[in-house]
Amino acid sequence: MPKFSWRAGLVFGLCATPVALLLALFSAGAGHGHWVLARALYPIPMLVTLLTDKTVTGLSVGLAVAQFPAYGAFAAPGGSSRWLALVLVHLAAVATAFSGVLDYF
Repeated sequence: MPKFSWRAGLVFGLCATPVALLLALFSAGAGHGHWVLARALYPIPMLVTLLTDKTVTGLSVGLAVAQFPAYGAFAAPGGSSRWLALVLVHLAAVATAFSGVLDYF
């Protein structure tokens, strides 16, 4: 896998963020949805709701907005090893988000 600059990864993440946020918001259904895409795309911000009285707060929203740009800036310059590490961490967070600990979403 080719290596890119962290700036290229950041820009790609910034471009992906609005699309992912819209999908997550659609999935949330104004609070009455199934939240599947929100948990799959943003598992760490969703898991943070365990610390914030089971509600999506500014902290979760801030983490969600920063997530994909941070992913891109971290993984792009590192090549395959960083991408693999990132995918494994994200998949572990997704597995936790779907394990039943977020039974209120």
